[in-house]
Amino acid sequence: MSKNRKPNVLSIDELEKMNTKQLLAYLHKLHTCEESFEKSDMINNPEIVDKKTIYYKQSDNWKQAYKNVKEILKTREHIH
Repeated sequence: MSKNRKPNVLSIDELEKMNTKQLLAYLHKLHTCEESFEKSDMINNPEIVDKKTIYYKQSDNWKQAYKNVKEILKTREHIH
C-alpha cells in the first residue's frame, strides 16, 4: 500500500470488522487528507468523479468515516 494512498469510503460494517490496529491505521489515513478542495493545489476536484475515495476533511464522506471510526474505537480495548 502506497504511503500517499487516500482512504477508501468504507461502510460501518466494513469498519466494525477491522481490528483495533487497522482502525487506528485508517484513522491515521483520514488525518492525512487535505482540509478542502479550495485549500488544495489540485485543479479539478477528484471527489466529483471518484466516490470511493476520501480526499478532503471537509467532505461528508470524511466526516462520516471519522465519526464512525471514533464510535467504534470507543467500544474497543484501551491502548496504553
